[in-house]
Amino acid sequence: MFKRWQRYWSGLFFVLLAVSAGVAVAGLGSGVWRGVTLALAAGLALWYWREVVRTGRALSSRAAALPSLAVAAALWTSLLVLHPIFQLLTVSAYHLVCSAPAPPRRAVPRIAAVGTLVVAAVSARYGFHPLVLVSYGVVTLALGLFVAMMQAISEQSEQRRQLLEQLESARGELAASERRAGMLAERQRLAREIHDTLAQGFASIVTLSEAARAQGRLSPQAATRRLEEAGQVARASLGEARRAIWALRPEPLEHGSLGRALCELAAGFGSQTGIDTQAAVTGEEAGLAAEAQEALLRVAQEALANVRKHARAHRVRLTLSYLDDATLLDVCDDGVGFDPAAPAGNGPGGGFGLAGMRERMGAHGGTLTVEAAPGQGTTVAAALPRGPAGPRDGR
Repeated sequence: MFKRWQRYWSGLFFVLLAVSAGVAVAGLGSGVWRGVTLALAAGLALWYWREVVRTGRALSSRAAALPSLAVAAALWTSLLVLHPIFQLLTVSAYHLVCSAPAPPRRAVPRIAAVGTLVVAAVSARYGFHPLVLVSYGVVTLALGLFVAMMQAISEQSEQRRQLLEQLESARGELAASERRAGMLAERQRLAREIHDTLAQGFASIVTLSEAARAQGRLSPQAATRRLEEAGQVARASLGEARRAIWALRPEPLEHGSLGRALCELAAGFGSQTGIDTQAAVTGEEAGLAAEAQEALLRVAQEALANVRKHARAHRVRLTLSYLDDATLLDVCDDGVGFDPAAPAGNGPGGGFGLAGMRERMGAHGGTLTVEAAPGQGTTVAAALPRGPAGPRDGR
């Protein structure tokens, strides 16, 4: 934008200079003065081409531009003394002194300097007339201030355009960042869902299949029952996989409450593993968002998966408690326990399990606490504040 307007100003300068030189040459009677006028005009044109059009040195606010401007001022002053028509270049002079980036306190002295130069040149040719010169000086300074104002408006427009471009660029970067964050959140969601549904389902299928193979010779009926249970788990896992892909609620919560879903989960776990598993609900179920109910159900599933893989327990108790300010879920077993301070590995404290449970609780403003000791069992305690708080992980 600035370069385009600079081309307009340059074109205006050369037109005004050509018109002024033509009028001056036609009005001067002596051939010597005509030659001097043309030489000075050509010198000024050459200066403008080198210092403004090609290098832009004269448009700089640095002190290095002052000698160049002094040369132009000398050429222009000589032309003004020869013929007043060269006052047409006053507009271009104001443009030059106002184009350099500078605060108003510097632009005003430059405008005054140009006006003083014009008034001094006219006085040298026609004599000093106070009223005329004062009037002429006021008009000249007013013109200079007008050009300066237009230049300031142009610079502000250019700055505004650059700012808008920067904002558009920042908006694009923000949108890309949001897309990456959304992809990461979706990837984490799928990882949790796969771990909490498919991985546990496959583990159950493997366990039931091994039990069926072991019982095949001794009790074909028991083996058949185990295979039927494996088929049920496989069908349930397939349904959960589809629901995870489409971000749907778990099927147990589609048709019942969280307490009922936990009771069904405990019954199925006990039937598959032979572990005495029971669930209990205390308090009135209210004020818990659907996403929070799903999070608690997934925590219970993961806790039972850990019991299946590591605890070697004989009894498991699930307790869902609705308090005035929180909802609590406790999963307690009487298994071998573990040392929570030990480095995470493949045991109940390692892998994706506990981290996934903590992420689920944290996404809804809740907490997860694990109490365990070698030989004394394990208790997983999840707590969520009561209220309609939604998830924080972008789901």
